[in-house]
Amino acid sequence: MKKNTERWVYSIGGVLAVFAGLVALNFILGAVPGRVDLTEGHLYTLSDGTRKLLGKLEAPVRVRFYFNAGDENVPVPIRAFAARVEDLLREFRAASNGKILIEKLNPQPDSDAEDSANVDGVEAQVAPSGEKFYLGLAVSQADQRIAIPALAPDRERLLEYDLVRAIGRVTTTEKPVVGVMTGLP
Repeated sequence: MKKNTERWVYSIGGVLAVFAGLVALNFILGAVPGRVDLTEGHLYTLSDGTRKLLGKLEAPVRVRFYFNAGDENVPVPIRAFAARVEDLLREFRAASNGKILIEKLNPQPDSDAEDSANVDGVEAQVAPSGEKFYLGLAVSQADQRIAIPALAPDRERLLEYDLVRAIGRVTTTEKPVVGVMTGLP
């Protein structure tokens, strides 16, 4: 009987020790910034070109993210996609050393945020229930503004490209010169 009790005490003590170790490890790792992308193809890791462009930003670039966050009519997959978009925007801000300024707006009907979305060129989308919701971005610097009017989960693989392209377009003041060479006199 004594051996049985001793075995239970050691088992419970071992479980508690493992639990305490996991909690301590979680606390320590939670204090360290960063994340690891273990997806095939590194879907959530910024490319070298993106990091290079964001590192060279000289002036702040404002990214306005429009999403109806608290609306229950927005489908769950769209809400999950919007969370991934926010994660990507945070990665952009970190890679730009704070030069990317993120504004999150919740455009409710007849609100200033909805008017701002319309001015910025962000379009309302329609949920399967027939309700309107917004999920889009507007990128601006000084007097330059580019809109990504509607974000869709089926273009998630291209989101980094679309966002970098918009940032590149608003930060470039010079128009590219194109020359045509021909063999005709």
